[in-house]
Amino acid sequence: MQPDESADGSSKIGSFPYRTSDLETISCPLCQFKSARIIHARPPFKVVLCEGCGLSYLNPRLRQSVMRSTYEGNGYFSDSATAGYRDYVSQEKSLRITFRRFLTELKRIGLTSGRLLEVGCGYGYFLDEARDFFPSVSGTELSPDAAYHARKSSVANVHTGDIDSIPPEWNNFDIIVAINVVEHIYAPVEFLIAAKQKLKDGGKVVVATPDFGSFWVKILGSRWPSFKIPEHVTFYTKKTLGLLLEKAGFSNIREVPFHHFFPLGLIAGKFGLSIRGDAGLLPVWLPKTMIALSAQK
Repeated sequence: MQPDESADGSSKIGSFPYRTSDLETISCPLCQFKSARIIHARPPFKVVLCEGCGLSYLNPRLRQSVMRSTYEGNGYFSDSATAGYRDYVSQEKSLRITFRRFLTELKRIGLTSGRLLEVGCGYGYFLDEARDFFPSVSGTELSPDAAYHARKSSVANVHTGDIDSIPPEWNNFDIIVAINVVEHIYAPVEFLIAAKQKLKDGGKVVVATPDFGSFWVKILGSRWPSFKIPEHVTFYTKKTLGLLLEKAGFSNIREVPFHHFFPLGLIAGKFGLSIRGDAGLLPVWLPKTMIALSAQK
C-alpha cells in the first residue's frame, strides 16, 4: 500500500495519518547491529532482517510517541481501519476459547499458582478466564477505554498505563503474561527487564507473539495478518524470541503450546471472502500462528 500525500506534507497509510518527521531510522532493537537487508516493503515502511542476530523489525518506523497516542485512544479496539482492531468485541468468543486452552497448557506445566499479572490486557478476556486458574489476577493496559472494559469483564485490578508506570506495590508476581504485546514494543530487552523486576525470585514470564517463522508467512506473503504496520515493529521467530529472553536475563526457556482460534469470518476476509451472521463468528483453530515461550527469573 502506497502512502497518500496531502498538501500540508502529511501522508496516510490507509486511514492512519503521519508526517515524515514522525519517522525514525533505527539499529536492531535486539542486538543494536546496524546492517540489515529488506525483506518486505510497505512504503514508507520496510521490514528488514538483522544480519547480526536474525531479528526482523520495522525500519523506518513511527516514533514511539506517535504510536503510543494511538494505543491510548478509545478507537484502537473498535474502529481503526489500519492500526488496531475493526471490532475486538466480535472476536471475544474465539479469544476466550484461545485463552482457556492456553491457561490449561499453563496449568499442565505447573504455571497457574500464585499472583498473575497480564501486560496489555485489552478488554480483560484473558484475565476473566484466568480467575479459574489463579487466586489473584491483575493487568495493565494503555487504552483507558479498554482498561475500563477489562475491570468490568474480569473484576481484576487493572492499571491504566505501561509496565513502567504501575504502582510500586505491584511486585512479587509469580507469573507475568504478555500475549500479542512484545511485537509492539520499541525497546523489547528493557521491557522484559522491567517485567523481571516485578517478579518474585523464581517467578516466570510467558511471552506469546505471532510466529514469523511459520509456514503462514511463506503462504500469505504480504497478506500475512500480522504485518500490522505501522504498529507491529518487531517480528519474532522461536529463535529470536528465545534470544530476547536470554538478553533480558531469563533462564530455563521452554515452549508452551498456544492454539489460536479465530472467527471464521475474519479468516475468510483475509482471502477476499465474506461470511456473515453466526457462521462468521464460528471459532476456527489455525495451527502454527503463534509462538509462546516461558522463562524463569
